[in-house]
Amino acid sequence: MLLRFAHALVELHKRRAHVRDMAEVAEIDCRRTELVDEINDWITRKMPQHRNGASLHTESLGAVIDRMAHSWVAANQAIEADGVRSDRTHRHWYHLAELVDGYTDLIAEVAVGRRRLPVQ
Repeated sequence: MLLRFAHALVELHKRRAHVRDMAEVAEIDCRRTELVDEINDWITRKMPQHRNGASLHTESLGAVIDRMAHSWVAANQAIEADGVRSDRTHRHWYHLAELVDGYTDLIAEVAVGRRRLPVQ
């Protein structure tokens, strides 16, 4: 399920990158917000969170996944525009890798009760 949400966010970010009509941008952003909320609802149901002693993460899981989706689109656009060996492409993919590492660490910390996600 989480993968479906992430894929939908990627598709919205791809569309948003090419849209110039502000009404359509607002519609896309509205749908992104809905998906972020759906992710947050899903994770609340699927992963119990330990409240005692767990530090609060600054972002919801949905927001983290939305940022990763945006970074994925930007990294792929950099490849298309500049090629695989450009510095710009490298920076984008490095940023995406950092986000993925942070996501992995966050999930592990939530699972063992060292960190908790904000209630949405």
